[in-house]
Amino acid sequence: MLHQRGQLADAERCYRQVLNVRRDHPETRHYLGILRFQQGRSAEALELMGAALKSKPGYAEAYYNRGNILAQLGRFDDALADYDQAVTLAADYVEAHQNRGNVLLRIGRDADALASYDRVLALYPNQPDAHNNRGAALKELGRLDEALASHERAVALRPGYVEAMTNCGHVLLTLGRPQDALARYDAALALAADYVEALNGRANVLFALNHVDDAIVGYERALKLKSDHADTLCGYARALEELSRSDEALALYDRALAAEPDHVEALYLRGNCLRNLNRLPEARASYAQALALAPEHAEARFAACMAEIAVSYQDEAEIAISRAAYARHLEALCSDAEDGRAPGLAKGVGSNQPFYLAYQGLNDRALQKRYGELVCRLMAERYPTPALPEPPRDGEPVRIGIVSGYFRQHSNWKIPIRGWMTGLDRRRFRLLGYHTGPERDAATDEAAALCERFVRGPLSVDGWRAAIAADRPHVLIYPEVGMHPMASRLAAQRLAPVQCNSWGHPDTSGFPTLDYYLSSDLMEPPDGEAHYTERLVRLPNLSINYEPLDITPASTSRAELGLRDDAVVYWCGQSLYKYLPQYDEVFARIAREVPNSQFAFIRFRRGDDVTELFLKRLTRAFAAQGLDANRHAVFLPRLDQSKFLGAVGRADIFLDSLGWSGCNSLLESLAHNLPVVTMPGVLMRGRHGSAILTMMDVTETIAPTVDEYIAAAARLGRDPAWRTAVKARMAASKHRLYGDRACITALEDFLSREIWAAAR
Repeated sequence: MLHQRGQLADAERCYRQVLNVRRDHPETRHYLGILRFQQGRSAEALELMGAALKSKPGYAEAYYNRGNILAQLGRFDDALADYDQAVTLAADYVEAHQNRGNVLLRIGRDADALASYDRVLALYPNQPDAHNNRGAALKELGRLDEALASHERAVALRPGYVEAMTNCGHVLLTLGRPQDALARYDAALALAADYVEALNGRANVLFALNHVDDAIVGYERALKLKSDHADTLCGYARALEELSRSDEALALYDRALAAEPDHVEALYLRGNCLRNLNRLPEARASYAQALALAPEHAEARFAACMAEIAVSYQDEAEIAISRAAYARHLEALCSDAEDGRAPGLAKGVGSNQPFYLAYQGLNDRALQKRYGELVCRLMAERYPTPALPEPPRDGEPVRIGIVSGYFRQHSNWKIPIRGWMTGLDRRRFRLLGYHTGPERDAATDEAAALCERFVRGPLSVDGWRAAIAADRPHVLIYPEVGMHPMASRLAAQRLAPVQCNSWGHPDTSGFPTLDYYLSSDLMEPPDGEAHYTERLVRLPNLSINYEPLDITPASTSRAELGLRDDAVVYWCGQSLYKYLPQYDEVFARIAREVPNSQFAFIRFRRGDDVTELFLKRLTRAFAAQGLDANRHAVFLPRLDQSKFLGAVGRADIFLDSLGWSGCNSLLESLAHNLPVVTMPGVLMRGRHGSAILTMMDVTETIAPTVDEYIAAAARLGRDPAWRTAVKARMAASKHRLYGDRACITALEDFLSREIWAAAR
């Protein structure tokens, strides 16, 4: 009784009196062990528990309580052994089954945890905590509808059960029902306004809806109540990363890990942040820690593989090293999946993708084929292929679904989605849009107006499958496989008779579920078919029905941009990871020919690491020419579209990136008619600029070699008259790029023809 009241000193005196009389009394040693743990004396507690069990080997309660102590100390395997002993001695020991399930859930053995909770409910069907915990296990197993039902049952059995109400919100958010999740969190907070889990969950919903600033307010409110709440610190960090405040995000992940060193999600998310900053050794170490704690963490397994691919490289040799390491890691991941050593790996599909592989400047077909086969097999094992529609009857419109995370002001909307959607004949085609991304703007509304049905996320995989199945599309087009996670998860499944990839991310997917790659005839090299696992479709010209944007460039001056008024300014506004190290000398050699030149680059948005790496490379290249890179290279901050276009207008020449050419940025620069220097690459993604100039019939600045590229750029810099003449030709010819019906006609013919081919 004294112990239960918290009068520990008085309770200890009583226990000592008993032990003075009977030194080996097991019950007294057991309870004194519990008391010692409450006093923070863990070693003595375990010693006393061990002594009790030595005196009384069949003492189930002592095994149970020692298991509780071991679990709190993080010794989970030892705790499980004691819980197993407890339930072996007392098969109906409900608390032992319950806590055994809690430990199993903690270490990622979700199916075993579920079995423990089911055992509790077999004994006591109306136990609210068991229903709530069972829901948590089901959520981890991906059985979301059952998880929600379990949490709701817990609330029904115990009205006002705030934890279970909050867990309902967690599952609803995962199900892609953010508004319903928000309602559950608000209901929990109405009962317990300071319940940190619900505050954090509510902020997570706001983040998922892309209300980043409001989410930050929610995270900060939760942290005022519990400053070391690891889940909230992680959510706050993700929001800061979205705002390109990566250094602050890293500090929050470190705070989370200081509070909970074994917080697997913090280790995983910290690894992602470091990988995005190109700090790969640190990222790999963080993933390794996460996987040591949770070997079956599917997202971390994919992330550790992708961490072999850098954002940017010190030199060309490093690209080969990175590529070989990725190939080895990918092969190991595939082998584990094939041999059954990676259960639950499907959960990680799309979470971490080989996005930066395409920026190595090489043919990725073999590597992408291996990766694509892996993810498609994983998705097929988890999600059955639904019943697919029959081909359309005579006169019936073909149902075309477009699945994208970028139905917004984004290059993938501008190129190619918008032009295809506005151009397709509505008498022959019914358009269906599936917006998997959270962001919405005027372009989203425009896309919705162009579709017979437009579904906006977020939804779960099951939710998207149901939405698509209800529409029964004959064709699905995925414009940018490899970018948005959910779009890639869906592309890795067979959801329509004909499925197409396109060049929103201009690399083969490797997915056996994708039949065709819709590309540009002008951009593809003669051997383009060898670069794709999909069948290559060469749509005429640029393949896009493009119209210039109606955006007024912001007014800006060179001084505001850090550019000299008298300089010859070369616009180099591509993402820094497009610039391969083997071409660094190009800038220095141009500067040697045009001494008063400046090159305007855009800083890497996620942090300074990539920008500083690139500047070091330029410093080395310029020094080799006896020049100072700091006099010639200018790094502008990230700019919104209007400011970006205004900055382009302050330049003299558009210097296209080698290996991965500019497309959207080049087309938008035509508002200023800048002369463009480009060199066709060996892959489609290195030929955007040359295709655009070829269609305009302004070909004199298309250079076949690096030396000729440098010569053309230098001549434009030194010869104002020629620069003016080329600029005039750009202005006079750019209309040829706009409103191209030839690609639409070809696309319509292809979509109609292939539907019937599929029927045969």
